[in-house]
Amino acid sequence: MKAHYSRYTVEMVERTCGSLRDKLLQAWQWIAETAEPDQAMTSMYALGWTQHSKASQNMRTMAMVQLLLGNIGVAGGGMNALRGHSNIQGLTDLGLMSNLIPGYMTLPSEEEPSKAAYLKPRGFTPLRSGQLSYWQNYPKFFVSSLKAMYGREATAENDFCYDWLPKLDVVYDVLAGLRAEASG
Repeated sequence: MKAHYSRYTVEMVERTCGSLRDKLLQAWQWIAETAEPDQAMTSMYALGWTQHSKASQNMRTMAMVQLLLGNIGVAGGGMNALRGHSNIQGLTDLGLMSNLIPGYMTLPSEEEPSKAAYLKPRGFTPLRSGQLSYWQNYPKFFVSSLKAMYGREATAENDFCYDWLPKLDVVYDVLAGLRAEASG
């Protein structure tokens, strides 16, 4: 990790982001100070992060920063979506739903043993000529996600490691667990 991140010098970030050096260093100092037992930082976000062209990378990066600083699972720490439906927004943005992967894509079920079987019901069929839809790119989004998860191992020859994804037999969520406990 040190080798990878060594290229992100103050000068490079300043040049890329247009941030002023002194403001950038001050912000980094404040963030670093939260890596203390008596300190915590929360990352609050809204549409500026989630609707950006690099939204998934933004969310994962801040989640990793929070984990490295020890700000997850402590009072005043964590990741917090500033939206009207923040619980579901945060869970989906960070990939914490048991049946979803980041990008609002579903995990395959046991009845979808291949990538082709998984993508078939999720394919967009235009209703008229020239019709556009965000979801017509689902196959591309899905392959990009597999490549992000499995890196160099994900190749066209092995269906981008589709077989490595868990296949759901039922939806495993907190509400289902609570219902089972209450009826048990």
